Amino acid sequence: MDAAVSYPTVLLGLGRFGQEVIGRTLQSLEASSPLLGVLRCEPSGVAAGLQPLLEELLRAGRSSGERRDQRLDVIAFGAALQGGDEDLLTACEQAARLLAEGYGTMFPPDRPPEQRTATLHLVVQVPALSSPRASVVFARLAALESWARARPVFPLLARIWVVSQQTAAGTLTSEEMVSTCASFALGLVASGLRTEDEVSRRMAHPARDEGLVSFVSLASVELPESRLRTYAAARAAYDGLGVLVARVQEPGTDATLAMGAVSALHHDRWLAPFVEGQAAQLSRRLAAELSRSPLDLPAEIRVGPLDTPEEIRANHSGLFKPASVETSPTTVDQARTDETFRALDRAEAEVATSVEQGILAVFDASLGPSSGLSQLPAVEQGLKRVIAQLHDEQAQEDATLRKLDPSQPPGPPVDPHREELEKALLELPSKRMALGAAAALALAVLLGVSFGTLALMTPAATVSPQGGNPPPSVQLMAPATPAATGFDWREALPWIVGVLVAAGAGGGWLYFVGNHTRKEVRRVMKLRRDALESLVSRGGGGRRAKQAELQLVVRRKRARRGAILALENTVARLHAVRHALLEARDRKRQELLALGVTPAAEARLDDLGPLLGAGGLLHGSLVPPEVISRWIASRREISEDRVWADRLLEGAWPEGGLLEDVPCGDSARIDELSRRQVQPMAERSVLDDQEGGQQAADVLRDFGARMGAVLAPPCQPLNAHGDPVLGVRPGEGFVIAPSAGRDTLDAGLRDMPTRLPILWSPSKAARVIFLRTWEGFSVEEMSRGARATPQAVMAPRGAR
Repeated sequence: MDAAVSYPTVLLGLGRFGQEVIGRTLQSLEASSPLLGVLRCEPSGVAAGLQPLLEELLRAGRSSGERRDQRLDVIAFGAALQGGDEDLLTACEQAARLLAEGYGTMFPPDRPPEQRTATLHLVVQVPALSSPRASVVFARLAALESWARARPVFPLLARIWVVSQQTAAGTLTSEEMVSTCASFALGLVASGLRTEDEVSRRMAHPARDEGLVSFVSLASVELPESRLRTYAAARAAYDGLGVLVARVQEPGTDATLAMGAVSALHHDRWLAPFVEGQAAQLSRRLAAELSRSPLDLPAEIRVGPLDTPEEIRANHSGLFKPASVETSPTTVDQARTDETFRALDRAEAEVATSVEQGILAVFDASLGPSSGLSQLPAVEQGLKRVIAQLHDEQAQEDATLRKLDPSQPPGPPVDPHREELEKALLELPSKRMALGAAAALALAVLLGVSFGTLALMTPAATVSPQGGNPPPSVQLMAPATPAATGFDWREALPWIVGVLVAAGAGGGWLYFVGNHTRKEVRRVMKLRRDALESLVSRGGGGRRAKQAELQLVVRRKRARRGAILALENTVARLHAVRHALLEARDRKRQELLALGVTPAAEARLDDLGPLLGAGGLLHGSLVPPEVISRWIASRREISEDRVWADRLLEGAWPEGGLLEDVPCGDSARIDELSRRQVQPMAERSVLDDQEGGQQAADVLRDFGARMGAVLAPPCQPLNAHGDPVLGVRPGEGFVIAPSAGRDTLDAGLRDMPTRLPILWSPSKAARVIFLRTWEGFSVEEMSRGARATPQAVMAPRGAR
């Protein structure tokens, strides 16, 4: 719980002026407190707005752990000349009636003034009391005073604090009037000094014989803490978002890097199911079967040297079937066709899934929460290159589709090497001719070998050396030998050798010539087999194959088109991410401009003069703008903008990822993260900084030199005899200063010509308030003094 507000307190802004005072007060409050409530309304709406607010505040007061009596302070701000004659009276009467009817037990109305714990202080802005308009002011205040003296339903009104636009020191501007009233609330309520005697006596009910009207003069030098925190958070967000915008707006990268950034797409595999994948194979296989293409093709071509064309056809029947046969589909064929279409549908869905998974993989790899979006330009360029490549493939596919246009007249049926094979078979020699030639060759070889062998086996005749006839010789006849019985192998040997050689020659001739003459047949058969296998793998050679290929082309085009659309949507998503960051940065820039600050190149160079205000006769800045900007820039949790941008992006990352939402699109989340970034501002006062404290002391010396003349009453009240009425605490005052800068501020305050008691506030807010009061007057006494006061001369703004 904020210790600055000691009791349940309501700041009530009545009408336009009162609401401006509340707004100015909230610019300087350190933080919201459960004991502090703010209500802006017209006088007629006080009761309706105050009741729920009191319930919440008093409940918080009861739970605060305080054992003392319950208290309530209501401080209302309004302009005496705004609204109707009875507006101020209406507001006070509604508040009093609400306390009497709803909280009379908690705040007994019959207590004596010194024991009352519920008070209403009405701070009224009035024009120069010597002006003609002052008569209306006196009449309205007199009616309010009469009501308070006439024992209302609840004695709530304690004092009427008059803040005049014109004092003995000069005329205040409207802005200074607002600042003076706001300083009253800040000094007496939000300084943590509510229980100090100087404050508690002024906030108590006056004695029975004491007047209700009091004068208050305030001057202050301060820093608008709330506005500075708002600026600091907005500037931190602007810097972080600026880094992110610079990253996503980097120029195009190298093509290799761009394609590397989207390598997780694996886009070259997307259409594989419709090229050589299972779905494509199934479709083409079915088309081949429906085309009655030969599927029983031999794995090996075997043609014997004596194989006849009929035997070759029988052994390789698949090669002699037509490549395609147009037939009407059967019911089974239709069922298989439907199943193939379902398989193609599943494959198409798988392609879409692959595209989606590829995009997700790219985002996870290159555009995750911790990536800082530094790869976004490369990813975007890579995606555009893939889209261009897919468009080129689509154009090529269009050319293929035109070739497969079913409206075109069909060409001749495809039957590769069929005529060539038939011709090769016709050119084969007949088996009878081959055998006859082999037999003739064998016979010739038989005779030749046989006679040759016989010749070698017969002995040759002896010839005389003289070359003449041999001399006759006497031959002695031996007795005859009996004939041998059995087979004479010597006589059969020539024929056996001849037969064997003839058989080998004939067989060898048949084998050699048969193989040679069938070599062409084998070659053509192999060509046809390979061609048919290729044709079957492409769906056969008929109309069905064309339809199957057309279906695959259409599926590829549709899947590719889906991929293109998905990638284009992804690129559009990246554009949305960039646009969201730009918008978020521009929103922060507009917030800074609304605060009066034009962002410089660096936060420490920002001109905070317009944010702090130009100052005036009674109010100014405690520390120069350039010191504040440097101090705020140094009070960040993360000093490096690049690191801070990464943390900001991670904290503002959409829950569903980039494909569902954009980062930094939630302004409230950015504000929360930015407030954390500048949280160190609340941990240390600028007055604790050596430069800031010294500058504040110098400002106090200069400002305090003229406080005696500035803090003057608007008039000197007179009694019925025309003698001055002193009232209570005539001209007494004090200074409220933050204890955070006591060492440096005390030196500056000691140098003031007019010495006032100093109350050191526990608040860290850089705020010094000079306050003087004149209390205990009646409206009539004030009116007499105003008529006797000469018209003051307007002092120039900012006069010293």
